[in-house]
Amino acid sequence: MARTRKLLYAFRSESDVEGAKLARPVFFRSFMMAEDVQSEVHAHPFIQFHYAREGALYVTVENTSYIMPACYGLWIPAHVPHHVHTASEVFLESVDIDPDFYAASGGTPELKLVAVTDFARSFIHHATQTIPEFYDEDGKEGRLVTSLLDVLNDLPEARFGMTWPTAPALQDMCQTISESPDQPHLMEEWAERVGMSPRTFSRHFIKETGTTFGNWKQRNRLLQSIMLLRQSKSVTEIALMLGYSSTSAYTYAFRQLFGVSPTKFEAAPLPPSAVLHE
Repeated sequence: MARTRKLLYAFRSESDVEGAKLARPVFFRSFMMAEDVQSEVHAHPFIQFHYAREGALYVTVENTSYIMPACYGLWIPAHVPHHVHTASEVFLESVDIDPDFYAASGGTPELKLVAVTDFARSFIHHATQTIPEFYDEDGKEGRLVTSLLDVLNDLPEARFGMTWPTAPALQDMCQTISESPDQPHLMEEWAERVGMSPRTFSRHFIKETGTTFGNWKQRNRLLQSIMLLRQSKSVTEIALMLGYSSTSAYTYAFRQLFGVSPTKFEAAPLPPSAVLHE
C-alpha cells in the first residue's frame, strides 16, 4: 500500500503573501524538511534561491520537474508557481531577494538549476547563520549580501530538468513510473491503459515532452540515480533498485548521458551538466 504523503504547510511564511515586502532586500532562512513531504503549489512576491545543503528534493514548475540533490541550488523568479516534494530529509537554506534590488544589482531573474561550489556553500551557510533580518544595508553586512549575490549569479548551470506531459492521464502514468522505476513499464501496455494505439500514444508523448517514451523513462531513472548516489548508495544497489539488468548496464546508460561513470560523478566536486529536456 502506498504511503500517504504529508503536506508541508509550514513551508510558506507570512512574508510570502502576495504584495508583502521583505524587511531588507535580502532575507535568509534555513530549516529542516522531513522525508516525503510536499508543499502546496505556491508562489512568492520575491526571487528565491533554494539550496539543499543536505538531502534531496524535487521542485516542479509548470510541467518541468527539477531534480535537486545536495549541493545544488535553484533560482525561482518572483510570482512563479512551484511545488516542492522531498525525496529524503532535507536541510534547506533559502535566500529571498527583492526583485527591484536584484535588478539594480545587475541580476537577471530566470528559472535555473545550478551547481553550488564549496566556496558558495560556505558563504550561504555563513549568511543564513549570522546575518540578521534587519541587517545594516550600508554596513559590513550589506556588503556581504551584495558579494554573496555576485557569487550566486556566477554559479554554473546544471540542467537536471525533466519535462512532464500536461495531459492528466499521461501525468498519472509518469507519476507511477517515477514511483516504481524498477518495473519495465512497456509502452504498449501503457498505451492500452490510457486508451490509445501505440502509434498515437508515441506521437502524443513526444508532442508533450519533446522526447520519446523510452528516453523519458531512461532519463527519469538516471536522474533518480543521482539522488541515490548522493545518499551514498553503492552502484550495485542503485542498479538493482532502478531495475537495470546488471551494474554494467546501469553504468553504461549513466555514462552515455553524463559522460562519466557513476563513481566519478559521485566523487566530482562539480558534477557535469546534462541536457535532460529538449
